[in-house]
Amino acid sequence: MNASSLPYTVLILLAELAVGGLAVLTVFDARGGVTRGYVKAGALTVTPLALLAAWTLASINATDDVGGYALSEGWFTPARIGLAAFLVLSALHLVAVLQERQALGIRLGAVGSVVGAAALVAIGALVAPPAWSVLGVIGSVLAAALLLGGALMAMMWGHWYLTAGRLPKEPMEQMSLVVLGAVILQAVFVLLAVVIPAREVPLSESSIGVGLGGNPAFWLRVLVGLIFPALLAWLAWKTAQIRGMMSATGLLYIALGALLAGEVLARGLLFSTGQAV
Repeated sequence: MNASSLPYTVLILLAELAVGGLAVLTVFDARGGVTRGYVKAGALTVTPLALLAAWTLASINATDDVGGYALSEGWFTPARIGLAAFLVLSALHLVAVLQERQALGIRLGAVGSVVGAAALVAIGALVAPPAWSVLGVIGSVLAAALLLGGALMAMMWGHWYLTAGRLPKEPMEQMSLVVLGAVILQAVFVLLAVVIPAREVPLSESSIGVGLGGNPAFWLRVLVGLIFPALLAWLAWKTAQIRGMMSATGLLYIALGALLAGEVLARGLLFSTGQAV
């Protein structure tokens, strides 16, 4: 990853965490079984992430190229508008949640999640030109949002469970399965990106030194960012079934760290090879 692409990597990670976090939080708030305190804590986590994502994109100058990597400059404005609207909706969601207006909070969270997903579509289209498919990059970004948001909210619920006494175990089981399912979905997009060549390679193989298959960063992305978190999510699910919430929470802490590392590696590989792994 070159230094000029670092803001885009930070932008994508922040947006994925914020949008995915709000979506998962809203779904479980609507389903019930989670406490009002947990929902408030989740909303207090999502809004600052949304602010940082919008701020990061606002600080990036619109361009059609970053360090030799082609961008679709026309998507800058839709992405900025989408993230700004998402920030406003997430802030309104936070206010509604803090005021104990659950029904309004759920509606605002649902609308905010849809708007946030639209912003992620714009961001995916912005960075997609060299990759194998615009839809493939967008799908990968949306899957990553579900993955990171699910892991963040699951980890927070596990922590809340430990501090708030005996609570239902079903939300932890279901959140762990959300993470596991999202890892599998993301793995499908990674496989497609490996099998189908990039439309444009920003840096030649001689610049990197090796092809994708011989690049240690790719194997770290697969092992640390996909296989290891999938195993941890499965173990967290099994552990939650027997109410081993301390162990499940610890597993999800590690899973979230591994997933973040994997997404950083994935975006670095995208900007250096054009392959959306």
